Amino acid sequence: MEVYNILFNRLLAETAKQQASELHLSVGSIPVIRKDGRLLKLAEEKLIEQELLAQMVNSFLEEEEKKILEDRRELTTVKTLGGHWRFKINIYYQKNLLAVSFRLIAGETRSLDAIAVPKAVADLSSLNSGLVVVAGPYGSGKTTTIGAMLEHVNQRQRKRILTLENPIEMFLISKESVIEQRLIGRDVKSLLDGLRYCQQEDIDILAVADIQEQFTDALPLVLEIASTNCLVLLEMSADTATRVIEKILNCYASAKIDSARMLLADVLEGIVIQKLLPKNGGGTVLAAEVLIGASAIKSVIREGKLKQIETIIQTSGDQGMISMTQALVNLVRAGQVSQEDALAVAPRKDDFKIIIK
Repeated sequence: MEVYNILFNRLLAETAKQQASELHLSVGSIPVIRKDGRLLKLAEEKLIEQELLAQMVNSFLEEEEKKILEDRRELTTVKTLGGHWRFKINIYYQKNLLAVSFRLIAGETRSLDAIAVPKAVADLSSLNSGLVVVAGPYGSGKTTTIGAMLEHVNQRQRKRILTLENPIEMFLISKESVIEQRLIGRDVKSLLDGLRYCQQEDIDILAVADIQEQFTDALPLVLEIASTNCLVLLEMSADTATRVIEKILNCYASAKIDSARMLLADVLEGIVIQKLLPKNGGGTVLAAEVLIGASAIKSVIREGKLKQIETIIQTSGDQGMISMTQALVNLVRAGQVSQEDALAVAPRKDDFKIIIK
């Protein structure tokens, strides 16, 4: 067996053995894993060499993927490696040298109970139409949550579900529902083509992955679909509910912003903001902010008074809303996370300190 293959299999096995979520390889550095939300060096390993890393990458990429990497200098794909471990892989260059991040994908779709999201998320999954956004930073479990929401429906309702993804991370098996998963660039040429297909078909639920390079062009079409008899689950990169709304509205020209606010207010049913924190005793735990598209939220969107959104979330617990600050406080009080870890990711640190006393 080639040297690069021995090293590669050893690193993958160690990542799985440590129950790490990520493996990071870059030329001139020691391999690093992320375990329980923290980065750890594999100190017993040697520095990664350019030739070895290139051989590793070439061993699992298809010829078309190699061409894309060469042209764009970046590639995201999903592969089953080491026989049975499934990874989301991001390949890129830094300092003109190759670097690769492997994110371990769960072997099966988890339930909403298993990932411990607020009850309101299950209610949002069962809506017949409208827009629900799941947002957060990279690695915060957005895809896992959307997968759990779809599985919640799949086990209970007869729906036709379509996902538009690149890459496809989780394979969903039709149960009560019929599920179609389309890979952008292979099953459909582009996200826009996939969305247009959805408009022409009888789709009950559409799940759209976070595809940033097509985001601006696609968003108006996403809102149009959400205004029909279709529930749209949209994955986004954003750290607050207000920022989600701003990013959506920024996709429209200034001349159309008023009508965009009206449309968004009409279709928005919920926003879930996620953060993953190290859990006391090992593992990670989810902190989730939830905005529900209640009348007060819809009013401030129509009026462009987005600064009021955070206050509405804080004071609307009876409607299923919860702020990120309160979610973090609840985790600390439950003994699930340390106060230090919660404070590190709290969006309003002064508010957190006051409430936690």
